[in-house]
Amino acid sequence: MKFLIFGAGVLGSYYAARLHEAGEDVTLLARGKRYDDLVRHGVMLEHFKTGKEETVHVKTVDQMPAEEAFDVCVVLVQNHQLPGALDIIKTSRNISTYLIMTNFVKGPDEILDQLENEKVMIGHVNAGGERDGPVVKYMVSQAMTLGELSGRKTKRLADISEAFKNAGFPVEISHNIDAWKRHHMALLLPVCHAMYLCGSCNYELSRNKAAMQQAMKGSEQAMNMLDRNGYPVEPAKLKSLFKMPSSLLVFIFRKIMGTKLMDIGGARHARNARDEVMKLSKDLIVLADEWNESIPAVRELYQRVIESETGSDAVISQSEKTAS
Repeated sequence: MKFLIFGAGVLGSYYAARLHEAGEDVTLLARGKRYDDLVRHGVMLEHFKTGKEETVHVKTVDQMPAEEAFDVCVVLVQNHQLPGALDIIKTSRNISTYLIMTNFVKGPDEILDQLENEKVMIGHVNAGGERDGPVVKYMVSQAMTLGELSGRKTKRLADISEAFKNAGFPVEISHNIDAWKRHHMALLLPVCHAMYLCGSCNYELSRNKAAMQQAMKGSEQAMNMLDRNGYPVEPAKLKSLFKMPSSLLVFIFRKIMGTKLMDIGGARHARNARDEVMKLSKDLIVLADEWNESIPAVRELYQRVIESETGSDAVISQSEKTAS
């Protein structure tokens, strides 16, 4: 298949390299200094756990190849960058499928308003990391999730899934990818805010029972809100989370927060993508207002982060912490 990867951050660079190695025809779109680095060095990869280094040379461009035909354009930009990306992407009429892997809370309408609806597929990433100069430090933490907005199993879904599998990525298929994406953010946004209030440190959050309790209240309220308003919990296994005693749930999430996996795969992204997290949190609160929902724990966490950014003393203090 012929892939255009739009976005040359950690994930775009990593996916481009692996797809290229698997024999796919890949073009990576980058801008500015990132484009210069890729032309000069290629995609430089370093595995977080093993330290293994490698360089993969992928065709790289700095302008949208509007006249060139592609089977798939994989869009890997942050939510607040999506409007600008869509303005560029839609200039090409020779793309068969747009695989949008951007986070969202309010649904895909913004995407569908700009692109031919029948060409849009939605996905969720399965890796994380950060860039250190031209080097992409990465790790894979879960299966990639792909789905058609119609919920159907289509040939293109099977073909794209197979291409990623051949490149070494496990893939799961969601039959309600819109709900999946919304619930993913509903679960994680309150956790991100609690972490910001603990000095943007996942290890500090793992030691702070009160902060994690507030985060779990926020996640439960946000997910219940989505469920009540027509977006059932996806994936279904998430339903079991809030059926367990809250003390056990908090204990489990504190343990998760204290791992290197969370540091690399979650916390570093949350720190580097703070603008996106705040935009998505605002979107979640706007949805709550539209649906006349309260979600008080979400609102409180969001407000405390806003206050901390404007100089108020909103950071969770040592006196609020409890022993591990």
